[in-house]
Amino acid sequence: MLTIDYVIFALFVVVGGCLLIGMSKKEKRWFGGIGGLMASIFIVVSQIIKLQSGLFEERTVESSEPVGQWVVPFFIVLGLYLLAMINYRWIKFALTKQSWQKWVFICLDILFSFIYLLFGSFALFIVVFSYFPFAP
Repeated sequence: MLTIDYVIFALFVVVGGCLLIGMSKKEKRWFGGIGGLMASIFIVVSQIIKLQSGLFEERTVESSEPVGQWVVPFFIVLGLYLLAMINYRWIKFALTKQSWQKWVFICLDILFSFIYLLFGSFALFIVVFSYFPFAP
């Protein structure tokens, strides 16, 4: 049974792995280590909660709500972590440029962050709706 937490885990690993490309070894250790730890905690705890709530036997509202109470806040944490990695890469790139180019890239980073948060809020709605159905 494929649930949204597997999709979130896979997307986080793929995007986080791609963002690690081109970083120094020290940055890869820090960002990759923190990201790997967060991804591992997320998927392991969500599986434990699924097992305890009985979601593997039968998918009901009562069994999906405890999983959703874990997945939704951690989705926000993982999303903000990816945004921090993206912003770090953009700002690090911008600081290597000339003065006027530096501000162009910083403004593009702000615009990208706004768009990221906009699409992230839509994705959050989808995640919330998959675990907490609003309609009977």
